[in-house]
Amino acid sequence: MRPQLMAEPAVPFLPTPYEEFTFGPLFTALDLVEHHGWSIERVRAEIRRTRGPFRGHGASVHPVHLAWTAHALERYVAARTREQAAAEESGLPPTAAIKHPWTWRTRRSDSPDSRGARQYEHTLWGRVYASDDGTVRDLWIPSLGRAKPSRPDAEIGAVAQVMAYGAPTRRRRARDEPPAEASDTVRPPVLVRVFDVGCADGSVEPLLGAAPRFGEGPVEARKRFEADAVPAFLAATTATGTQPGESCVDCKAIVGCADLRRTPSLWGGRPPSAARKRRSVSVWDLRLYAECPAQYHLVRRLHLNDLSTENQGARRGRAVDSWLDARHGEQPVRGCRDRAAPDPAALRSSTDLDDASAREAVEMLAEHRLLCPLNGLDADERVLVQHRVAAYVPELDVVVLAVPDLLYTHRGRWIWRETKTSARPLWERESLLRTYPQLALAVLLFHAGALGDDPRRSWVELEHLRESRGKSRLEHLDPGRAEVVDEARNVIAGLAQPLLDDTTYEPRTGRHCHGCRARTWCRPGTAYVLDQPLAHVDASSRADGPTVHAPPQR
Repeated sequence: MRPQLMAEPAVPFLPTPYEEFTFGPLFTALDLVEHHGWSIERVRAEIRRTRGPFRGHGASVHPVHLAWTAHALERYVAARTREQAAAEESGLPPTAAIKHPWTWRTRRSDSPDSRGARQYEHTLWGRVYASDDGTVRDLWIPSLGRAKPSRPDAEIGAVAQVMAYGAPTRRRRARDEPPAEASDTVRPPVLVRVFDVGCADGSVEPLLGAAPRFGEGPVEARKRFEADAVPAFLAATTATGTQPGESCVDCKAIVGCADLRRTPSLWGGRPPSAARKRRSVSVWDLRLYAECPAQYHLVRRLHLNDLSTENQGARRGRAVDSWLDARHGEQPVRGCRDRAAPDPAALRSSTDLDDASAREAVEMLAEHRLLCPLNGLDADERVLVQHRVAAYVPELDVVVLAVPDLLYTHRGRWIWRETKTSARPLWERESLLRTYPQLALAVLLFHAGALGDDPRRSWVELEHLRESRGKSRLEHLDPGRAEVVDEARNVIAGLAQPLLDDTTYEPRTGRHCHGCRARTWCRPGTAYVLDQPLAHVDASSRADGPTVHAPPQR
């Protein structure tokens, strides 16, 4: 919100081994097509020749990222071609790409306002287009998977205002102040249109206006801005609270932040040999990296999504989690002992489960009724559902993230509950901490005081749900016991150190390739799947893995 502010001490620029802005190479490729007249075939040939940065001086681009770029480029251009043909049929003039980003800027005042600002500048992100006569302005916002049918009203209101009253503006050098004068649109457009385009399948969704023109005029855009965007803008520019989490990775003020807990030597890791940009680490990161370093980079960092569906075991676990989260989050707090499990038909209709998986999920929820930690819990105890826990390991410059299924208090102690669903019993030969590294991370966060309490008064619990009556289990771990902490530290260190040291993210093929969301563009993964087909889809496969709360598609 205040880009001219500088951190003290200044934050040095640190590189990444690979490009981490997913759309960066795609936008470079689109610039070649839309501004330099290159053909799709020529751009694809350039992508194939790339061995490092794609026509730039930034970080190298992972080979699978380049393959995704070629795929997305074709679908984006095809989607634009279809839309322009439909627009012509409806009588609208064609639109062409605008080279500079669109900006709406106010005039710089002589004295600051109540928020300490003298000037405001609103920008947007995406691909911008305009007709030659200036009557139509378009914004295309790419999404990694399918096109989003809607976006928040505040976002659309802000975009509409910039498109209607802004102007193309050259990019400035870092730290340069904007011009003192307001951005000037000599002649506002008649129609502003906003589209979302899916890079995985080329789908397109109109976001602004209604059929058949899918757009609005400047008057409607200003009304939308004032009604929907201004309240959100004022809240963002005046709020002073903090929310430690993923955004801490890019925060310029992390050095002086007292709300992000410091946990030095959390697992005793050593800094990588080469200085790297700050990053986050979660158990999901560690599990994906352990399977395949390329999968970690492509799915976790770049969020590539080939629209493949989860297997029934993963869907079943997600359905159980969603049902429990909704009940555990109710106020006043109420346990599940007296709740009836959902009807299989009702659960199936509200999810994408098949008949067998819906019945298994209902049986697991019935098992949970006796294991529910909220049974008999006093009304004054705290209950946090899917609460984000963040900590900072300063010597590694790493933000650690965890989202327990349930955090609750009981007689002054915090308890961390993880719930897992499985068709198989726990394997007695493998320790719980190694089977479920999220338990190991919970032990370490408690032990380091990341939740602010004496670890000797805390517990970590695993609720292992199965569909067979009486087969579910509840296991307890004490983060105050030295042997438990030592094992947890060994587990996390063994998973985290290879990830922190890696700079190549080479593919590592295996059974996980069948479920990898980036495998469509990965040659080794595709070859493995063709050579090692699954005889059948195992409904319980990956059911013992981490509950993956995927980030929103972008």
